[in-house]
Amino acid sequence: MPNNLNQPTIIFLHGWGQSAQIWYQQIKHFSPLARTYAINLPGHGGAPDVSQDEWTQHITSEINHISQDKPVLLVGWSLGGEIALKIQQHIHRLAGLILISTTPCFRQQKDWPHGCSDEVWRGFTQASQQQTPKLMQRFFQMMLHGDTLTRKAMQTFAREAINKQQPPTQQTLQTGLSLLSSLDLRETLARISVPSLVIHGMQDVIVPVHAGEYLARKITNAKLHIIQDCGHAPFLTHDVTFNQQMEAWWKNLSM
Repeated sequence: MPNNLNQPTIIFLHGWGQSAQIWYQQIKHFSPLARTYAINLPGHGGAPDVSQDEWTQHITSEINHISQDKPVLLVGWSLGGEIALKIQQHIHRLAGLILISTTPCFRQQKDWPHGCSDEVWRGFTQASQQQTPKLMQRFFQMMLHGDTLTRKAMQTFAREAINKQQPPTQQTLQTGLSLLSSLDLRETLARISVPSLVIHGMQDVIVPVHAGEYLARKITNAKLHIIQDCGHAPFLTHDVTFNQQMEAWWKNLSM
């Protein structure tokens, strides 16, 4: 790793029902370049549960502890991206945001057509209530819908990206759904001043691509990168493209 005091600390936040393990390709790519961490959200990957009221403070404290007052690049995917949007003003020396398959408002509303459909939401709810391996596998497959993947590639992702030994707790799945249902961050976007990179898959069936386009319009200093033939997890299925895009953007930042 380059010996540069201004090298950022890159911190990855995963999405609902997953774990830090899903970033395995990014950890391999970015660890030689910078201090790189993927943290588990509460109740995921063996991390302890905390109450919904404590989630954001708990995650903020962990990030600030890890960063050791170095510049931070905060990378959030899906629910992790929403949390990044919510806590960004409390992160010490935040240098940039990377928002992947992220939305300021997860569920469809009368004034928000870019949200998750009721049909998809029912799938989330069913998975959280029953939490059977089959249902969680179906959710994982839905994340990859829109990607042209071989069966072997699907099996590799399922093996490498999913923490089967430490699945999310049922309490935290319910808490995550409650956060997804209640968070509406549209009014806060104009106040975000740090450089931001928005990356979205064109075929995302969980968070429509129009939500990513909305983020890029409303955040003052944001760039948008849409990946074609790609679903909800571009960093996983299109890792080379994703890593190159993120690295090129980061190296143009002033820290």
